[in-house]
Amino acid sequence: MSSLLFSTIMAVTSVAAPQVYAQSTHSEADSTPITAVIMMTIDDQGNPVFNPATTTIKQGEELLVLNNLTETHTFTNGNGTGDDMDGKIFSVEIAPGSFSEYLASNISPGNYSFYSENNPVSERRIGNITLSYFFTL
Repeated sequence: MSSLLFSTIMAVTSVAAPQVYAQSTHSEADSTPITAVIMMTIDDQGNPVFNPATTTIKQGEELLVLNNLTETHTFTNGNGTGDDMDGKIFSVEIAPGSFSEYLASNISPGNYSFYSENNPVSERRIGNITLSYFFTL
């Protein structure tokens, strides 16, 4: 993990308590090491983006989503087009400078899109989480 990213996470940790969702309790997530970090930030044109836009984790691993923007954003599963599954697996509001942890224990391996409901559809950036089995054969 880069020292800048580690410093950012440490600074946020001292300011805001994490929100835990996805059918896990706070104590379960706290004992699980963070495997991947997704940061909500802006691109060169000033548009909100997820960085990285794609990531891979295994069942039971934990993902940290950090809002490095100046306004509250959601981290919501789906593609934001009104799909019946939008927001059914996870959807959480993350305040500026805060973060949320997602313990991937309630979904099957596969590809899961995510987006922020706060971005207009024309500017919406879609990210992707690939969830693999915890073990390999």
